[in-house]
Amino acid sequence: MSRISQKTLNEIKEIDLADFAYALGDELKEEGRHFYTYRNGGEKTPSLCITPDMRRWTAFGSIESGSDPISYYAYRKWNNPSPSGKEFIEAVEAVAHIAGIEIEYEDGTIKAPVMNEEGRKLKPAPALRTENFKKENPVLNQYFRLLMNEFPLIQAHADELRSKKRRLSDRQIHLREYRSLPSDKKHRYLSAKKIIDQLGEPDGIPGFMFCQSRQLPYWTIGGKPGLLLPFRDINNNICGFQIRYDSPQIVISVKGPGQYIVQGDSIITVADKSTGEIVWEGEETNLPVTIALADPIRIVSKHRWYGWLASNPNPKMGVLKGTSNGDPAPYHCAVPSSVLEHWKPGQCITEVMDTSTVWWGEGPLKGDIASDFTEELHLQAAGVSSWRILLEPTLALKPKRVILGFDADAQSKEESVGKAVLQCFQGARQILNAHNIEVFFYIWPEQIAKGIDDLFLAGYKGQVYPK
Repeated sequence: MSRISQKTLNEIKEIDLADFAYALGDELKEEGRHFYTYRNGGEKTPSLCITPDMRRWTAFGSIESGSDPISYYAYRKWNNPSPSGKEFIEAVEAVAHIAGIEIEYEDGTIKAPVMNEEGRKLKPAPALRTENFKKENPVLNQYFRLLMNEFPLIQAHADELRSKKRRLSDRQIHLREYRSLPSDKKHRYLSAKKIIDQLGEPDGIPGFMFCQSRQLPYWTIGGKPGLLLPFRDINNNICGFQIRYDSPQIVISVKGPGQYIVQGDSIITVADKSTGEIVWEGEETNLPVTIALADPIRIVSKHRWYGWLASNPNPKMGVLKGTSNGDPAPYHCAVPSSVLEHWKPGQCITEVMDTSTVWWGEGPLKGDIASDFTEELHLQAAGVSSWRILLEPTLALKPKRVILGFDADAQSKEESVGKAVLQCFQGARQILNAHNIEVFFYIWPEQIAKGIDDLFLAGYKGQVYPK
C-alpha cells in the first residue's frame, strides 16, 4: 500500500490532545491549561499530564512522553510512544478514524474515516504558545543571579525575616540570598538594561517584559513590589522567584451559577456576562455578600500575598513580549545553611550532602527554615496541588525515603487541603515505591502550629507516620 501523505499526518498533529484522549475514553481532570489522567498500569492518582497548547503529554514518574495523538495512541495500545513500521501505520489510521479525518495516501487514494462513537470531528488544538517557552535552568540562573545583584534586600524585608514569626539570623538571610523587588520603575528599567548589556535580550526569562512606549519599545522587569524568594533546583541554579507582596492582591470571585465580570479597584462592580446587568457594586471591605437572584450567588474576596515573578504577554496593556513562570513551574531545593555555604552553582546537591531522606513541603521560606532544624533536604512546591513537579528531582536524587511535611490544616480541611494531601500521598507512593522509595507522613497537632516551620520555631517536633 502507498505511504500516508504528509498532509494527513500534519492534520492529525493539529488535533487537540485532550479531546483525543477523551475520545479514547480517558477520564480527564482539568487544572488550568493542563489535563490530568491515569498512566498505563493503573494508579490511584492521575499523573499523566496533557497540555494542548504546548502540543505535549507526559507520564510523570516514567519516561513516556509525546507531542501528538499518534504517540499518545501508541502509548495507550502498546505502551510505546514511538511506533515504527506496521505499528506506526496502524496508529495513524486508528487516530484518523477516531478523529473523523480522511486518510490521503501519496498515490491519491483516499480512505473515508469511521467516525468516533459520538459522531463528531475532534476539535483542533489551541494556538501553540511560543512566547512563554522558558529557558533552561542554567540560563535562568545566569540572568537571575545578575538580577539579584541589582536588587538588594531592603531594611523592612530584613526586619520581617528577623521577626518573631520567622526568626532568621543575619547569617541565614545572607546565605539564602533573599532580595527586594522595588517599586521604582526607573530602577527596574536600568537594571534590565544593565543585565541585557551583559547577557543579551532576555527572551524566555520570567519577569523580564518587552513594553511598548510612545517612542521605542523597551525591556524592563515586571511584578508587584515585595520580598523576592529564590527557588533553587538540585544543582543550585536559581530558576525562579516567588514574591511576598508588600500589599496583597485582592481577588474577587463569584460563587454560584452563571458567569460574571468583575471590574474596578476602589469601587468594584460585578456584572452578568451574558446581559451586562450590574448585580453588585461596592467596596471590597463590604464583602462577602449574598445576592438574592433566581439562583443566589455569593461574592467573596481573598487576599493573595504570594505570586510569581513572571511576565505574560499582554498587548492590550502594552506588554509585547514576556515569559510565564510555568511549563513547568519551579520547585525549591532547600538545604541547611551549613550546606548552602559550600554549595556551588551548577553542582549537584548529592555531591555535598546526604540525600537518603528527602522531605516534601510547600513554600520556599518554610523549607528554608525547616531544613535548618532537620539538617536534611526539603523539596518545596508552591502548593500541595503542585506536588507532581517534585517527582523528577526526587527520582534524580534516588533517596531511600520521602517524608511529606505539608501544613497541618489538612487534618481539618478534609474537602480541600486534606483531599489534596491524600491525593499526593496516594499518587506519590505508587510512583516512588516502584523506585524502591518509601513514603511517610510527618504529623503534628494543628493547634500547635499550622506550618512545619512554625512547629519547629515553637520548639516542638512531629511524628513520622507510619513508624
